[in-house]
Parts: sequence; structure tokens; C-alpha cells
Amino acid sequence: MALPGTPGQRISDLCNGNHITQKQLAKKIGVSASQLSRIVSGETKTVSSDILIGVAKEFKVSTDYILGLSNISVRKSYDISELGLSEGAIKGLVTGTVDVQILNRLLEHKNFPKLMDLIRIYFQDTAAKGIIARNRLIELATVSLSDLMKEHPEHRAEAKQDLQLLNAQKMGEHEAEIVKIKNVFLAILRDIKKDMDNGEQPGETVTAAMFQTMQDALAEQKQEPLSMDDVTAMIAGQIGQILPIDEETSDQFQQLMKKIMGQANGLPNEE
Repeated sequence: MALPGTPGQRISDLCNGNHITQKQLAKKIGVSASQLSRIVSGETKTVSSDILIGVAKEFKVSTDYILGLSNISVRKSYDISELGLSEGAIKGLVTGTVDVQILNRLLEHKNFPKLMDLIRIYFQDTAAKGIIARNRLIELATVSLSDLMKEHPEHRAEAKQDLQLLNAQKMGEHEAEIVKIKNVFLAILRDIKKDMDNGEQPGETVTAAMFQTMQDALAEQKQEPLSMDDVTAMIAGQIGQILPIDEETSDQFQQLMKKIMGQANGLPNEE
């Protein structure tokens, strides 16, 4: 059903709302000021597709809104583009190959941003540098034990046992990250399954107005990414699962890891 008002009136309202003159708009979309003036005044009853598309692109509105076929001014494609999703991701959503309900539940979970940060660290090899440094420290210790075994054969049995224990503490470059990612992801899945079993529904579908409100609110507060302290704590936590260590030792290890990682990234040492 057509809405009251003419395309010319809507174009005039858009100009006023965006603080742009009709002459400026005409120049931007490549038509004469007089031609646009006739449309706005209603003297010209029809609007060519070129002008219609030009105005829609300039003000980022739908052509249906200009024609009075919809009272929603923001076009869906503009909303989607603001999310920064790739073409492949959009195709998955549009064709239904991606379950939107499950995706909504994943994105809504309070720990999903944490999961994304852990995955980013994994891709950027941030924590891997700390693991490599840790393994090097273990290798230095094993060399000392090997020398001890040669110099003092009477302690060979004890040294061999300690050597095996140290070698068991070595970790793959991404082992701690993968374990952490798996644990966080599985915890999220368990929470989602519990909600589904209890009949809880995901949040309501976002409208154009809600989307704009969220953009405005989030522009003022951005979530901080995981810090170096978070990374070293993650590594220390994984070590603690293999070989229990007290709080003081854990703190000392984290300080050492921060120093090593800082040097690897060219950061100044903290005093």
C-alpha cells in the first residue's frame, strides 16, 4: 500500500534532515538543479530510475522509501554492509546453509567475545612466542641435568627421572591456546544446549532503528582485547594443570614470560 506524500516530498525531507540543499544534491547525483526542483515541487510526476538510485545511494535509504512503498528508510543491504561481513558469510545466511538461530545464540553468549580473542591470539602466534621461550628454558635445564649425569654417575637414576619429568613439561607452540579455545567453546555450547532444552529463545530480531541505536552506544565503548597479562596467565594456567605450582611461582613465571614476550615484540622492559 502506497504511503501518503510524494517522492519529491520525501527527497525534500531527506535534504532537510541531512542539511544539504537541493542544488548540492543535484550536483552529487549528476542532474541539473532545475530537473530536481521540478521533481521536488511535484511538477514532474515520475522519477527516472537513475535519479531514484542516485538519491537512494546518497542518503543510504531504500528506493521503496522514496517511492512511498515502505516507511523504513534504511535499506537492508546498508545494514548488512555496516556489519563488515564477507560475501561468503552473507551467502551462508541468505541461503540458509548457516543456521541463524544457532548463530544468534553463539553471538549472544557472554563468553563469545573472549572466544574470538583467544582465536585471534592463536592466529597471530602471540602466545606461541611465550611457549617457545618456556620450552627453551626447559631445554637449558635438561642440558644441565645431562651434564650432571655424566659427571656424577651415582646420581644417574635420580637425574634421569628428573630429566623425563622436565621433557614431559614441554608443550606444542599452540597447545595451551587450543586447549583454552576448546574449553571455552565447549562451555558455550553446553550453555546454549541448556537454554534450548529449557525452551529459552534467542533475542528478538534487530530492526534498523535498534541497529542504529546500538551503533551509537557502542561507538563510545570498545571492548579491550586480551592483554599480555591475560596471555601469560593462560600459559601459567596450562602449566599448573600438568605440574601444580604455588601462587608465588606462578607470578614469577608470568613476569618472566612477559619479559621474554616483550623482548620478542620489541617492547621496552618494565621495571
